Amino acid sequence: MTETAVNVMQFKNLDCPFTELFSLLKRYEQKTNGTALSYESEELLAIHQHVGNAIVVLLHGVQDVGNLLGLIAPDRADLTSILDNLGLFISAISNLTEALNSLREDTDGELRERGVVNY
Repeated sequence: MTETAVNVMQFKNLDCPFTELFSLLKRYEQKTNGTALSYESEELLAIHQHVGNAIVVLLHGVQDVGNLLGLIAPDRADLTSILDNLGLFISAISNLTEALNSLREDTDGELRERGVVNY
């Protein structure tokens, strides 16, 4: 019987899966003054726009969930398990929003560095 080597990756953001996912998906290239996102400017503009739209949708959705919860909470005695699941959902949505915002900041910085304006 032979032993197989298991490659265990260490994650920096274990409790923040979207932050970890986005950090793995970003492409970088080495430049003389450091690293930069390795995307064409048109791709960066598209990413920046879609991230902004996604953040607005997520924030409106979380707000609507809060409003809905406010409407049903007084009438529900078995709310504990619902609140537990909702808390985990809101935590995940918050992490996704944070990861998207980080991506937006990265694309914004790279676009400014390249001199792209009016986006």
